[in-house]
Amino acid sequence: MDWGKLDTRRFFLLGMRLAFGLWLFYVGVITKWFLIGPVHFIGFITGQFDKTWSPHLLNVVLAWVIVCSEPILSVLILSGWKPRLVWSAAALFMFMLTLGQTISNGSAQFQNWAFLVLLLTCAAMSDPLPGTRAQ
Repeated sequence: MDWGKLDTRRFFLLGMRLAFGLWLFYVGVITKWFLIGPVHFIGFITGQFDKTWSPHLLNVVLAWVIVCSEPILSVLILSGWKPRLVWSAAALFMFMLTLGQTISNGSAQFQNWAFLVLLLTCAAMSDPLPGTRAQ
């Protein structure tokens, strides 16, 4: 693949696939599975959200969703498989994280909204151009 010959849209999407996919892999696999460990991460999340109105069982389930979704989404984003579907799923996941930050009055609310907009942009741009085949 010659990066210099990619049109602007494909160049942007390739860059986002690499940047966001690798970042999500680092955050989701290396950090949560190996450095922190899933059990400690679940404990951290439940400890933070048990102070809110959110029930403990929901906090545990959503913490496991985070731990499992990040590695899966990172691999799917990096692979380029069904890009519109995968970017949309990642945007939905980011909305869940944004909602969680809002509930806990966390400091990452703005950053999560920015990521959500970026992911929705990638999903929207992943449609094939009119007159071309889907990738």
